[in-house]
Amino acid sequence: MRIKNFFIAVIFLTFFMAMTSSSGIKGKVVCFGDSITHGAKVDGHSWVYFLSKGHKNINFVNAGRNGRKTSDKDQILPVLKENPDADYFLIFLGVNDLKDGNDSLVNVCVENMKWMIEKIREANSKTKIVILSPSDINLKTMSALNRKKKYNENTKRSLKKLEAGYKHLADEDSVGFISLLNKVSPPNYVDGLHPNLKGQQQIANAVWIEMNRLFK
Repeated sequence: MRIKNFFIAVIFLTFFMAMTSSSGIKGKVVCFGDSITHGAKVDGHSWVYFLSKGHKNINFVNAGRNGRKTSDKDQILPVLKENPDADYFLIFLGVNDLKDGNDSLVNVCVENMKWMIEKIREANSKTKIVILSPSDINLKTMSALNRKKKYNENTKRSLKKLEAGYKHLADEDSVGFISLLNKVSPPNYVDGLHPNLKGQQQIANAVWIEMNRLFK
């Protein structure tokens, strides 16, 4: 346990030193996502955890849930009710919809994302919205369980198409967009699907840099 805690501390220190001290990001940032946001395989130390620890003046809310898909879009409604004062709303969803993925499933993800954007705007028109295109998968290190769940070559191809679909939607609906597709290094996956601590740090770093680019 001490070794594990030491490792987490080293990862956090490295992340903290990489962060810029000045930022225009203030207030509450709600992070709505799946198990990667929740922190599966890393004891809850997800990218939201790293951002929260690195920027204590900002309220990062982890609204991740294991297994969540864009088709679980209704789950955003209670989160909106609990956070009517959200200054930013980040949505990190899609990979769970794309088991043995295809173009039709990609299109459904985009449609569901559009619906969620509409609901956020209905709840608070001032909330700044950001779509996060999901991180890639590593087929070489994919666990037997995840292969059985059909996270496969079709998933990988569909994630690339989803990136383009989300980017188009973001431009069309005038919301922020951050691609995480290539932000996690291939070795930094626990089971081919979930990032390890270093991978989560890479996501946090990318989100922070891009958030500051979007909202100067």
